[in-house]
Amino acid sequence: MTRLCCILILASLLCEACDYDRFDPIEQHDAVNWTPNAELSDVRHSFAVATTIRENMVVTGRVTTSDEGGNFFRTVVIEDGTGALELMVGMDYLYRTYPVGSLLAVRLQGLAIDEYNGVLRVGLQPDKWDYRSTLYMSHAAVADRHIYRTSSVESPTPERLVAGELTRRLCGRLVTVVGVQADDEASTWAEGEYTCYRKFRDAQGDSIYVQTSPYARFAQHALPTEELSLTGILYYGAVEGSRKAFIIKMNDEKGVGY
Repeated sequence: MTRLCCILILASLLCEACDYDRFDPIEQHDAVNWTPNAELSDVRHSFAVATTIRENMVVTGRVTTSDEGGNFFRTVVIEDGTGALELMVGMDYLYRTYPVGSLLAVRLQGLAIDEYNGVLRVGLQPDKWDYRSTLYMSHAAVADRHIYRTSSVESPTPERLVAGELTRRLCGRLVTVVGVQADDEASTWAEGEYTCYRKFRDAQGDSIYVQTSPYARFAQHALPTEELSLTGILYYGAVEGSRKAFIIKMNDEKGVGY
């Protein structure tokens, strides 16, 4: 009997160990408290950055980012067709808790809001002495008070554009920029210890930069030289000193299309 118990326990542990790539189960919530009463575009129009949201506002949006490839770190971006919002969740393996395409309801009341590289983001309110305007929700219990993952899952569809059509209104949205080629002397997507930017340009001379973390799984892969498309989240910020430009951040190398 003792031997049988040991076998069953070992089998259970092995099953858990093999479960690393499964999505986390959906928590049960009171749906009434998560009924949306605003769109994501309302967030930008209603609040100044670097403030705390006092209104009882609930928004919904589909997840467009994944940290599985190592290029996104402890944040989740959602969009609803009217705008986008970055959630500073502050935990690892978010692709399991919030898979790409899952519909999230977000209760904004009590969260702080700011803007980074053209994208609105929300997190916890910092202390008065803290120089940061938002903090990570670095515990599941805290995140669960503000974020509810519904059972709805639908693959997000990026908006297809050429580089010259990019506008700051699209920041935070999932886009596909078509017809570009590398215009950069680097041989890989990233190197060293810091975030890297690679320049791409289309036949019309319009450019866009790709932001890649050195911890991304594809960081050391060769930078393609042929014409391609790039799919990722659009940002607008500094890339070379004080110079600002449009930036695309891919989940992984699947964001490259030929």
